[in-house]
Order: sequence, then C-alpha cells, then structure tokens
Amino acid sequence: MIVNYLKISLRNLLKNKYYSLINILGLALGITCVFLINQYLSRELAYDKFHEGSENIYRVMWENDNPQTRTPHPLAQAMVHDFPEVENAVSLSPLWGPGLTRETFSIRNPQKNIQYDETGVLAVDTTFFKVFSFPIVKGDPDKALKKMGGLLISEKAAHKYFGDENPIGKFLSVNDDKTLTEVVAVFKDVPELSHFHFDFLVSYVLEKALEDPQSQYYTWADFGHYNYVRLKPGTDAKKLESQLMPWLKNYVDWSAEDLKYFEDNRYGLKLQPITDIHLKSNVRWELEGNGNIDYVYMMIAAAILILVVACINFINLTTAQSAERAKEIGIRKSLGALKRQLIIQFTGESVLVALAAMLVSLAMIQTLVPVFNFMTESAVQFSMISLITILAAIGIVVGLVSGIYPSLYLSSVKPTAVLKGKFLQSPKGTSIRKAFTVFQFSASMVLICAAVIIFNQLQTVQNRSVGFSKEEVIVIPVKNQDALGDRFADVETEFRQLAGVKEVSAASNIPGRSFNQNEIFESAHPENDIDASELIVDHDFLKVLNISLVEGRDFLRENPADADNAFLINETTARNLQLDHPVGKQIIWERDGDALKATVIGVVKDFNFQSLHHTVKPLLIKLGNNGFNYIVLKLNTHDFNKTIKEIEGTWKKFDNRFTFEFFFLADNLNQQYRNEQNINRVIIAFSGVAILIACFGLLGIAALTFRNKTKEISVRKVLGAEFGNLVVLLLKDFTILILVAVIIATPVVIWIMQHWLQNFAYRVTLNPIIFIGAGIFLILLSWVTLGYLTLTMARINPATTLKSE
Repeated sequence: MIVNYLKISLRNLLKNKYYSLINILGLALGITCVFLINQYLSRELAYDKFHEGSENIYRVMWENDNPQTRTPHPLAQAMVHDFPEVENAVSLSPLWGPGLTRETFSIRNPQKNIQYDETGVLAVDTTFFKVFSFPIVKGDPDKALKKMGGLLISEKAAHKYFGDENPIGKFLSVNDDKTLTEVVAVFKDVPELSHFHFDFLVSYVLEKALEDPQSQYYTWADFGHYNYVRLKPGTDAKKLESQLMPWLKNYVDWSAEDLKYFEDNRYGLKLQPITDIHLKSNVRWELEGNGNIDYVYMMIAAAILILVVACINFINLTTAQSAERAKEIGIRKSLGALKRQLIIQFTGESVLVALAAMLVSLAMIQTLVPVFNFMTESAVQFSMISLITILAAIGIVVGLVSGIYPSLYLSSVKPTAVLKGKFLQSPKGTSIRKAFTVFQFSASMVLICAAVIIFNQLQTVQNRSVGFSKEEVIVIPVKNQDALGDRFADVETEFRQLAGVKEVSAASNIPGRSFNQNEIFESAHPENDIDASELIVDHDFLKVLNISLVEGRDFLRENPADADNAFLINETTARNLQLDHPVGKQIIWERDGDALKATVIGVVKDFNFQSLHHTVKPLLIKLGNNGFNYIVLKLNTHDFNKTIKEIEGTWKKFDNRFTFEFFFLADNLNQQYRNEQNINRVIIAFSGVAILIACFGLLGIAALTFRNKTKEISVRKVLGAEFGNLVVLLLKDFTILILVAVIIATPVVIWIMQHWLQNFAYRVTLNPIIFIGAGIFLILLSWVTLGYLTLTMARINPATTLKSE
C-alpha cells in the first residue's frame, strides 16, 4: 500500500510540475532560512557554556541608571570570605591602554628575535582557573599564577613565539626587554564563544609589583576590575544579591542616607549569569562587544514568518487543486478506502514534497552560508551529518504540518457528489485560502516596512549632526607613552609642518569610546552633585573636531595656568548643576580619591561623545600636558596615501617600537551601529525571500482561479465585455486582498518598530509614506506577477471554450 501511495504521489507531482515547483522552491527557501537562523541562534546561545558548571558562575556588576561592569578589586575575595554560598571568586582586568581599550605590549622572543604587538593580556587572581574552565595543557595550574614574574600563554601564542619547542621555562621580553617574563604554563586557546578573549595571563602578584605602591588601583575606592563568583550548586542568586549592599557597608564608608539613596534608586551590586552576558548585557566597559537578544528575536520571527508563508503556499495550492483530484478521491472511497487511509496518503504526499524541498535546501545552504556569515558578521558552521539530520527533521515536521489541513479537506470529499459531477469547492475553503493569502502579504509588508525603517534609522544616526566634525579626521593610538613622555608638543609641532595636516591635538579619549565617570559639583552647592564623563585634552582639541563654544573661551597656550585651574563643561553639565551662567563658577572634581578645584572658563555646545543610542551626558574637559592616549589630526589633502606615509614617517621618529596604526574617526563611530547594520541586511534579505515566496503562491492560486473562470470570461466577451474591463475583473479580487493585508500589517509593524526604536535616544518618525509606499509596491508587484496570466485570460477566444456548451 505504501508503495502504491508513493507511486501516486510521484505521478501527481510530475503531472502538476508547475505547482510542484512552486511548492518545492517555496518550502526550500523557508527551510533554508529556518536552518540558518537555527544555527545562528544555537551559536549565540552557546556563549560561555563551555565552562564547567557555567550555570553557577556570575559576574558582579554595578547596577544604576548607567550600569557598569567594573567593581573594586577586593570584592571577589571578600565575598568568598563572608558568604558561604560563594564557592570561589576571581578578580581580573585587562591591562588598560588608550581610552579604556586594552594596552598594546611589544612582546619578543629575544633568542629568536620574533616580535609582535599584543593586546590580549589579562591580570588575574590566583583563583582564575578555579572559576573558569580554561584547561592548562603544560605547566602546573596551581603554581603558575603564584610565581612572581610568571607568564601564562595560549597554545596559539606558544606556536607563534616558540614554534614546536616546549616554551615552559623560556623567557619573553615585554616592551624593549625592560621586563623579562618566564613562561610557566600554556593553556588551550580561548574558545570563540567566550565573552572575553586573551592570549597572555599575568598574576596580580606581578602587576602589583609593577604598580605604584601608593596606587588606589587595588582598594575599595577604585571601580576598575571585573569580579566573577562561582556559587555553590543550588544557591539562590537573587537572595544573595539582595544581601550585597548592606554587606558592602562593612568595607565602604557609606552612610545610612547613602544606602537609602541607593535602595530608592535601585543602585547596587547585581549578580549577572555569565551565560547572559553576550546577549543580555550591553553596559559600560564591557570586555568585548556583545550581541543583542532583541535582534536574535527579530531574526527568529523573520525566519518563522518566511516558513509559515511557504507552508501557506503549499496549503493554498493543494486545496485549490481539490477539484482536479475529486474524482480520484470519490473512486477510492467507493472502493472502500477509509478516511484514515486517505489522510495518510495526502500527508505522505506533503512529506514527500517537503523532503524534495529539503534536498533543494541542502544545495541552497551550502551556497548561502558564506553570504549569511557576511551579513551577520558571524561564523555559522555545520557538519554534513548535522545538516542532513536537522534538515530531515525540519522537512518532516513542515511536511506534516503543511499536510494536515489539505489531507483533512480532501479526505472529506463526498463520493456521491463527485461521481454525479456535482462537486464544488466550498465557500469556506475559498475564504480560508483568501485569509492565508492576506497573511502572506501581511508578513511581506511587515518585513518590507521593518527593513525600510531600520535603514532610515541607520541613515539618521550616521548622518545626523553629532555636534563635531568627524570627516577627514584620523586618530593615532599612543601605544608607547613611555617613549613619548613629555614630548607630545614636539610630536604635534612636527605634524603641523606636514602639508596635508590642517590641525593637530591630543586627548585621553575620543568620541565613540567608553569614558571614565567621576563626581563633580559646584563648590558653593556640594549637595547638588552629578556624575560626569571626563576628557583630558591638549590645546586645539576643539579646533580639530570643530566643537563650538557657546560661552566663555577655549584653553590658551599663553595662559599656562589653564592646566591646573580651568575646566570646560558641556551644556548638559551646566543644566544638571543648575548653573545659569557657569563661566567663572568653581567646580570640584573628585577623581581617584582626590578633589581638584578649578574654574569654568567655557561651555561647549553639547556633542554626542557616545553613540546615538544615548542622550548627551554631562562632560567635563580638562587641559593636560602629556600622558594622552590618542593623537587626533584634521587632514586637508587630495593625496591621502602620501600624507599618511608622511605621518607614519614622522611618528616613527618618536616611537619605532610599535607598529604604526591609525583609523578614521568616522569609521570608528559607525562601528557603534554594527548590530543594527547586520540586522538590517538580514531583514532586507528575508523580506525579499518572503515577497518571492508570496508571489510564487499568488501566481499558483491565480492560475487555478483563472482556470475556473475561463467560461465566465468567455461569456462576458460574447456579451461585449471590453479588454480593460476583463483585466480589472481578474485583478480586482487579488488587489483587495493585498489592500486588506496592508491594513492589517500596518499597526503590527508600527508596534514592533516603536519598540525597537526605544534603543535609540534619537529616532526617526514613522512616516505614513513608508506604509503607503510599501502597500503600493506590493500591489504593483502583484500586478506584474499576474500580468502574463491576466493578459492571456483577457485575450481568450470564446469559441474555443464554449464550443461544447
């Protein structure tokens, strides 16, 4: 019997090649999208799960109106000491470089004269390997981090510097042989799906020895470290979290009033599951850029929409062909076929179509994975076995789901009506097909509008005035501050002599990077304190970026006292400090336990030093003399390559240890919107796929509908109907369906995109033209899709179709 069903299914597929092709291609596209998103989702959700007992590892972060990941160094071990629920804890920190980016080290194997610039260096507690699962492959993990001057390196670094030799006991020099470190252990390369990466580990034991003994870096006052705890299995993390702020009072001199303020404003320490960091955390000072769970949800929704649209195609076309298979069903029932057997037969046909789609999808996936990885900046991978297994599972499920309704519909045909030639498709079935068609184009409408709105928002944030000039500005990270010392003025003087350089300055940070924050207040009103980001600059910084002054003056070279006694603030700072006329007012800046008092000499116009996800925050600008992290140059050249070579040559006069690097400020700012750019590419691609599948289905349904209207059209032509009237008649019903789809989809997409736009402080308005334009586009597309069929039907010869009547 099964063999018979298979033969009939194959014959039916071959007999209706046109409709079979539509079904197979539509389902193949849907299955391909679902597979790609499934692999992407599996990858995104797998971050940090390679750690043994990852469900018990938490990062301790500071929660407030501007959350941050960094907390004091002593926190980790104090929690182990005071809370029995904490099994172990570790504090770690990258060795900071320019603008809170990782410091670059020149690491060299002096014996082989192999040298590279490295940024993946972490300082960690000796408990590092008791919290995280980074296996040691050579050396003793219990002793490695306790040895003064010891360095732990990854397998990749071991191969880079020592080749096939055993690196244990050998030495690497750091920064021009000033520091020789012994390799004491080799660990496996950090998995790609980790929220932080590194190739070198040093113990805080070593870093403390290199630090200034008077440094505040290891006290409770400094929020400069990343603390992680491993809780004992079964611990209630929320309950422990609620105890942290009262407990912290034992170590930090906070008053009861301070603690109440923290509680009222929901400030405090938070335990964040390590497996949530990649997708559910995008706060200040993340170790690396993270993903976004909202964008994952959007991709899942888009993939499911496409698969549903493809399944609807199958259901619509199968039920629409019921009249052609009615006699077959009637004869089978007359010969004793049970309804159950017919359901099995037609469901089997659905599964067969889905499996055929699976084979097509197999080829599509192998072709499209590199494209998908480019669009998402991901690295989706799969084995052939897993690919076939997943596709087979998806194919069977899709086949069963798509085949249920057509099977029930076809198996309910009454044999007496069929054999008497009285079978008519039910109005209910026609209504369902119309509803499905409306859903298909509603889904297409949602995806089209979403793609347009995301694109418009990206254009807005990339082209909106941010309050400074970012074009033709290049930035040089200062990797070797020791070499430059107090020679920043000499560097700038040399650069100014280059014909292609218009302006030069230096700064501790640049727009688009994380800024340190400290408390400031007007000396006359210490109760009105605010947190402000800090920026230390050299002369002419405002000129380089063309930042406007709204009141007062800039720092002056002829006024050396500005370095100690003057501040610039932005408009937001003035408003938040409630200063109507801030110039001349004294501000106290609390930094690293010290209080610096200076006079406001000017107010700069608000500019966006963070991404446009955020409103402008308070900013305090101070003049510095050296120790800058970036050199900033405004170019004025028609020969960019020549100017860059001249800049590089000048730079190497002052620092020839590190590789010369630069980047465009505009490119750096655009990197803040990478997630949005990725999701936009995916939504555009998926909207195109959804439209294609919907048009396939529309073409198939129209062909069957027009076939059933052949005699009606012929009679109308005999009665004098004009060509234009016939075209309108044929297109009218489908146009109405698409208009209904547009009306239904519009409020849905408005709700979705308003939610998404909440991620930005500066948002586009949802212009009605977007929805009207998308609706007109879909209607015109449907007319183009149906054009050939419509013209063919309108030109039909009545004599051919009515000769037997």
